[in-house]
Amino acid sequence: MYKAIVVDDENYDLEGMRQLIPWTELGIEVLRWENKPLAAWSFIEQNHLDILITDIKMPIMSGLELAKLAQQKNNHVKKVFISGYQDFDYAKQALDMKADAYLLKPVEDDELIEILRRIVAELDTMKEEEAVSMDSFEFIRNDVVLHLLEGDMDEQTLHTFLQKYSVNIPKTAAAAVLIEVDRVLPSRYSERDHAILLDHTLELIMNYIDKRNLGLYCKVSAARIGLIYTGSDIGMADELNRMIDQVRSGGPLTATISFGDPVTDRGSLVSSFGQARELIGYKMFLGRDRIILPGEAKWTEAREVRDVNSILDQMFTATVNYQLVRICDCMEELFQLVKTFKKPIRVYHFSLHIVMKLEHYLEQMNESFHSLLGWGNDYFDTINQFETAHDIQSWLQRTLFEISEMVYTRKQSRNNRLFDEITGYVKQHLSEEITLKEMANHFAYSPNHLGHMFKVTMGVSFNEYMAMCRMEKAKELLRNHKLKVYEVADQVGYKSLTYFSRAFREYAGMTPGDYRKQG
Repeated sequence: MYKAIVVDDENYDLEGMRQLIPWTELGIEVLRWENKPLAAWSFIEQNHLDILITDIKMPIMSGLELAKLAQQKNNHVKKVFISGYQDFDYAKQALDMKADAYLLKPVEDDELIEILRRIVAELDTMKEEEAVSMDSFEFIRNDVVLHLLEGDMDEQTLHTFLQKYSVNIPKTAAAAVLIEVDRVLPSRYSERDHAILLDHTLELIMNYIDKRNLGLYCKVSAARIGLIYTGSDIGMADELNRMIDQVRSGGPLTATISFGDPVTDRGSLVSSFGQARELIGYKMFLGRDRIILPGEAKWTEAREVRDVNSILDQMFTATVNYQLVRICDCMEELFQLVKTFKKPIRVYHFSLHIVMKLEHYLEQMNESFHSLLGWGNDYFDTINQFETAHDIQSWLQRTLFEISEMVYTRKQSRNNRLFDEITGYVKQHLSEEITLKEMANHFAYSPNHLGHMFKVTMGVSFNEYMAMCRMEKAKELLRNHKLKVYEVADQVGYKSLTYFSRAFREYAGMTPGDYRKQG
């Protein structure tokens, strides 16, 4: 319901509008019927208003003055003026104020109802546009903050964004913070319930950041939030600990937080965020539901984390690229480290860490255990059932082999579809000048990436393939004796007959004329 106030110093007219207009049916709630303009203004000052319906000529304060004050409070307020005088000056002032309607007394009920319907429709449209605009803004803001943290936004793009959107990008000291919602053993919750709890926890964290005005944030992945912290660096750890307490008391999930060194320029945020990302990896050794401080990275057992994460990255890259031997080598390196663990529980924690890192890696590829293997979350329980480190290693290795096979098969399938489209496109446009860059733009790839994929998939470079297709098409056309040789050359993209003849001779071992005679 839209909020309205009706103001008229004549009680008869006021009562008539109250009784004869179906306000509720129109979607309007009249908050106040007022015959004193000063009292009306006092009410407007304290309340949100969507529509003002007012007589123009009233004692002490005119309806025009009242509307001007209401507009200062809410620039989008809708204004309907009613006048008992056919006074041009009043009408002109109302038009200058961009009045939504100007009615003369006695007011016709149908006319006012029609005007109110139009105003409500305009307010509905405005609300929808604002909702879309806000959704777009949140998406863009999230994207910009992520680019700032990851270091792939140039100053010109940032400047363009800041001109269009009112976002307070910090210019003073700021630190990159990484907040990760901790996983729980999934046997406690179904996958759907866990997803609901995760969304609730992320919302709780974002609300806390907004309420405490801690800085700009974005979702980094399904369970991670990146924050450009601009609060007081003196109480930063305390503030983040309070956030952890808030998460802990707000539901069954917990959060672990890491942060990098404060920096004084935007370009260094990527370095601070890199520190935060590295530190969050120490959770495997230091535990969850806490802050991981930069100094704790020097802890005795945690010193291995950098090497572990490097091996994991190599292993996951090998998985995606179907390098099974490399997977075995990396797995062997990882479980050599396991032999140094003094407590069995650490073997399980380490194995869970590998699985969760793999899950995060798959998320970045828009894949998951469920999409590739049809799993739920029961792999946590599976690991807990193994009795030896060797059993866990064997299971993880088989799992990575299976994922590697699935990723490779899907990639091949996607590549086959892609190259069917590319070769079809080439054959349809042989008469045109097609470059690798134009082809890459058409299929939304970078030229370097598409060129590499083309060479690997087709066995020849793009230019070599183009030349081959043109020559094979030329052979076909030369069999048609109605076409002149220069017409054949033109149809396969050669504007110079001399150049075509030379290229054809290099390809077929004879001139186009000799080939035609042979056929």
